Amino acid sequence: MTPATLFDELKEALADRVPVRLGSSPSSRPASVLVPFYEQGGEAHLLFLKRPEGQYAHAGQVAFPGGKREEGESPLQCALREAKEEVGLDPGDARILGELDDFDTIVTGFRVRPVVAVIPFPHAFRPDPREVERLIHVPLARLLDPAIFKEEAREAFGRRWPVYYYSTGPDLIWGVTAGMLKPLLEIVRGLPCMQRG
Repeated sequence: MTPATLFDELKEALADRVPVRLGSSPSSRPASVLVPFYEQGGEAHLLFLKRPEGQYAHAGQVAFPGGKREEGESPLQCALREAKEEVGLDPGDARILGELDDFDTIVTGFRVRPVVAVIPFPHAFRPDPREVERLIHVPLARLLDPAIFKEEAREAFGRRWPVYYYSTGPDLIWGVTAGMLKPLLEIVRGLPCMQRG
């Protein structure tokens, strides 16, 4: 299986499914993230970033490039703008594969639309130090390893919510990012190229 085949099949799989759309809500703020795949050394990878520590939502967490949607902005426009602002990715360099289900952040009140893309690599990334402590490059094969995955239940707002964790060496992917990552990895596992090995 080559990354190019995987990316093509993922694009087809995303086009064939109907993503869950939660609509607008006065209690949630619309946001978007870019889920950036790339090829390195014949393997598919995903790009994450680590947020700097501080007094703001999701500080210190591992995340995809993204943020709050501006007035009149589409989910795609927001994801590409945020990726340019945060890591220096030119919007024209992103090959869009499709979109995932909307995802609500329970505590911080965002309604996030994940946009999946393939980006060129190597790339002259320019992380904004105000929003990015460092970039994190993770092979897809590592994320698919069940040994790094853990699920727990947490109480919030009178309900129990599943919380997912992916341990990728020194970095722990959890919370919002893991919540969006899990269904994406389930789609990837079902691709024909993955069944063929």
